[in-house]
Amino acid sequence: MIDPERPEVYQAVAEAKDAGIKSIMITGDHQDTAKAISSRLGIIDDLNDSRAVMSGAELEELSDDEFDQRVEDVSVYARVAPEHKVRIVKAWQKKGKVVAMTGDGVNDAPALKTADIGVGMGITGTEVSKEASDMVLADDNFATIVTAIKAGRKVFANIQKALQYLLSANLGEVLTLFIMTLMGWQILAPVQILWINLVTDTFPAIALGVEPAEPGIMKRKPRGRTSNFFSGGIMTNILYQGLFEGLITLGVYAFAITNPVHSTDALIHADALTMAYATLGLIQLFHAFNSKTIHQSIFKVGIFKNKFFNWAMLASTILLVATIAIPGFNQMFHVTPLASSQWMVVLFGGILIVIITEVVKWIQRHVLNEE
Repeated sequence: MIDPERPEVYQAVAEAKDAGIKSIMITGDHQDTAKAISSRLGIIDDLNDSRAVMSGAELEELSDDEFDQRVEDVSVYARVAPEHKVRIVKAWQKKGKVVAMTGDGVNDAPALKTADIGVGMGITGTEVSKEASDMVLADDNFATIVTAIKAGRKVFANIQKALQYLLSANLGEVLTLFIMTLMGWQILAPVQILWINLVTDTFPAIALGVEPAEPGIMKRKPRGRTSNFFSGGIMTNILYQGLFEGLITLGVYAFAITNPVHSTDALIHADALTMAYATLGLIQLFHAFNSKTIHQSIFKVGIFKNKFFNWAMLASTILLVATIAIPGFNQMFHVTPLASSQWMVVLFGGILIVIITEVVKWIQRHVLNEE
């Protein structure tokens, strides 16, 4: 008689290992059976490694301190009792690890309840085990857990991207208005700021929330218990990106003042304000492309891979440019039509944020060794 492992589990265990997740087998089977199956699945690498396999009887003889010293070496537990499962979970939690426990029987309920994430079986699981679990697998498949981890990492990363984008963009706006006020320059009108926020914060931010998973997302190590949305360099990115967005916008305004197309002061200031308005809007739209990935180059993850994002960017760009280019909107938004040379300056300012961010990302990857 044989109860073989599912064929997809080997790949799931390997993918989990690449993601920094340690898979541990806890079974009531004989030690030799557990060792053979775990070897085929890649849970243990060396069949001759006696420290990788422990029986319930051996675990019973160890004190808590002795077990704490050995727990990281053991990947397979055989002939265990329900209380042993709870002890294993607690030992890993003492190491500061996040523990997910799977089970289907009544005797698994205490360990499922103790674990950080209890995973019950939807098909073979008892009602007791399901009630004790935090989540239930509808297909009773270990590979589904790894799939869920990948989906969870994608969702978390997309929230980080949207958060980084929104906060850095708004920081750029605040710095622009603050420094303009300090310098005694004509500041952007409230309707202009509101329109920029409506156009750049709505569609691109939503589109970033449905970005596909980045290549290599399952090669990253777990974030850990102390991680939050600002971990992994997010706060640093928000600060420097917001600073450069503000500085570039101010630079375009100053350039327009010192290199006027018209001769009268009123038209010069009107053009400068319009160019600052257009730059602040376009720079945020270009920055949305930067936010498609936290540390990787946007040219590596696929600039136009997300069709929803592409349409969102097109719609936002049209709505922004329309306020300047279409007659009738000029008076409403207090802007003036720009010459082609002025549009080139505005476009260069928008592209400049991409260049700066790509350089900083390269430094983070190759000099600071950030993931």
